[in-house]
Amino acid sequence: MTYNFLLLNSKTEILLIGPKTSTQKLQHFNLHLDRWSVTTSSTVKDLGVILDSNLSFENHINHVTKTAFFHPRNIAKLRNMLSISDAEKLVHAFMTSRIDY
Repeated sequence: MTYNFLLLNSKTEILLIGPKTSTQKLQHFNLHLDRWSVTTSSTVKDLGVILDSNLSFENHINHVTKTAFFHPRNIAKLRNMLSISDAEKLVHAFMTSRIDY
């Protein structure tokens, strides 16, 4: 990697995808590249999507659901100070964009 002037950043992780029996055998697998050590992780976040080794998306769905309930609660606290169109814009900005992504 250093020959090509490439570096790994500190957030680099390995996600092993496969059946549970196979991924459990390699749970403590470490990859060594030059002077860098990359460890395995049960979940990784890539472009805002949380992936796990079973590709179940359970963690991602839980995270999106959690934020989907958080934002309306905050908008409801401001509802008396907002017009209907402004409240709709906030809901669209905070919720619809995350769910669609």
